[in-house]
Amino acid sequence: MFSETKEGTTRILVPKQPTKSIFYNPKMELCRDIDIAGVAAFVSSLPSRRASLRYIDALAGTGVRGVRIAKEVGLFVAINDRSESAYELINRNIELNEIGERAKAYNENANVLLLQKNYDFVDIDPFGSPAPFLDAACKSVKKMLLITATDTAPLCGAHSGGLRKYDAKPLNTEYHKEMATRILLGRVTRDLCRYDRAIQPLLSYSKGHFIRIIAGVEKGAKKADDCMKRLGFIAHCFSCGNRFAFSCSDMLEMEVKKNCEVCDAKIRIAGPLYVEAIKEKRFCERVHEGLEKRELGRKKEAMKTVATCINELDIPFYYDYHALCKSMKVPPPPISSLIDDLQLNGFSAGRTHFSDTALKTDARIDMIKDVLKK
Repeated sequence: MFSETKEGTTRILVPKQPTKSIFYNPKMELCRDIDIAGVAAFVSSLPSRRASLRYIDALAGTGVRGVRIAKEVGLFVAINDRSESAYELINRNIELNEIGERAKAYNENANVLLLQKNYDFVDIDPFGSPAPFLDAACKSVKKMLLITATDTAPLCGAHSGGLRKYDAKPLNTEYHKEMATRILLGRVTRDLCRYDRAIQPLLSYSKGHFIRIIAGVEKGAKKADDCMKRLGFIAHCFSCGNRFAFSCSDMLEMEVKKNCEVCDAKIRIAGPLYVEAIKEKRFCERVHEGLEKRELGRKKEAMKTVATCINELDIPFYYDYHALCKSMKVPPPPISSLIDDLQLNGFSAGRTHFSDTALKTDARIDMIKDVLKK
């Protein structure tokens, strides 16, 4: 049995009760709203005619994301799910929205479908880890890659599996959401490079239980080589909280310190992961402008998330200042006051979308503590 719901300007039939074969998550409407504005912003910057662009929603479930892309952005969309009952529902949703000339349903293994053809836009939104689909997605994609991960525990080091699934060692820190995002980006970067493709992160964010990456893709061995230089590691001291990032080339050219320069305790290393900017500011601004103009169910929250990302510092970690104040046994000041004080002391500082009680700054941990003591 199905009921009709609405996302954006799109009508969707969804199961009244969740089933094993057809999955619809209403909480992901926020992600889909941002996707609509993101894909539209990217398309508007391309010289190609919109009608020639091909998008694949490779793990579609009800088909909601693919149907919305076809209806609200106007791309030609392949909407695939291996479940036969999901495939039948996707066809019904295509018919419901009268987009048969722009959307086609498939009932295939996602990897097989991706390896058969190249698509301009490849979207992987699995239930759990995207790892089994990344190689095929990176081989297929031509212009934009959109990836979701909901297995945040192994990505952030809370559970084992990060090294096995993502070829990287995470650490379970207070900035685990960002570490998870950057480890996923690092894995995607390496997978793309195998096919002489380069990644350009446009908007990477984490909300609730999921991580979402929206990235541009360019072809070329030289560009792919340059991408590899953006990978590196994060060193973290669990004794005093000091942390710093360094590139893979730095690791090859110098001996990495084994002890913390603040407290002399042993430091631990996470990575490899993506250590440079995980968003492109002008793209995020265009997404924000697009969100404002559209009819969307989660518009306010989507605009807030993207607005924070626009001005987020390109530093690969953050500090939970509430946790820091608790360890110091001092009352936490308003976050705006702490940011202002750090800036007055000559440091860069700003908020992060990853946490409402965190900030990014280039100040070292002991310098942050000195500011908090004043």
